[in-house]
Amino acid sequence: MSQNQSPSPTLLVKAPQGGTKEIEVTHTPFTIGRKTDNDLCLEDVAVSGHHARIAQVQKVLFLEDLNSTNGTFVNEQKIDRRQLQDADSIRIGTHRLIFRGNQPTQADSPPAGELLIGDKTMVVADSRAAERPAPEQKVGLVEILSGKTSQPQYRLTKHVSLIGAQDDAVITLTGWFAPKTAAVISRRHEGYVVSPTESGKRILVNGRPVQGEHTLQNGDVVEVAGITMRFLVRDLKNPPASR
Repeated sequence: MSQNQSPSPTLLVKAPQGGTKEIEVTHTPFTIGRKTDNDLCLEDVAVSGHHARIAQVQKVLFLEDLNSTNGTFVNEQKIDRRQLQDADSIRIGTHRLIFRGNQPTQADSPPAGELLIGDKTMVVADSRAAERPAPEQKVGLVEILSGKTSQPQYRLTKHVSLIGAQDDAVITLTGWFAPKTAAVISRRHEGYVVSPTESGKRILVNGRPVQGEHTLQNGDVVEVAGITMRFLVRDLKNPPASR
């Protein structure tokens, strides 16, 4: 490689189980999805078969969502198409990807939000951070009102909480005919949304069917795959007293 040749951009892929791997983006379009014919295959039920791709326009790289079921997020903002910057944090399903461009960043201008150091992602405060409420102060909670689940109550502390019978589900369905995947509750900075998986199970919120992503409000009653649950928001600093 000649001295003036820039290295390929890379994606640091952080799996929900804690493993990491680094993938070079050596060509475009570079596809990401659950199916094995993608350039980056993510074995994740919250990821669509062909979920997103990286495309190049002249020398600029863009991340594009391919009409995925659960959306593509850059720095926790849902995108359809977004220019990629060094150290951007990408969320696809339960996986987090850190984009590293081929241009060095200035030492006095660290990227807002997250900075990758070695194999660790560290939060970097900026001048606007003090004005924002801390996103970890509140947490979602679901109470099971009816149906067969492994426990009566669940805290939604993950970015993506799967509802289903498979092993990595957060809200675990236990009936004989429980589907492996029924729905997904995703955490956003502004709150939580419920969305279907590719199983196509119908979701009702307060008795009304919903399609695609639906923002949950405190007290909403959600029905899916034979279970009924109430969604609540709790303040971590002042948790409700146990009874």
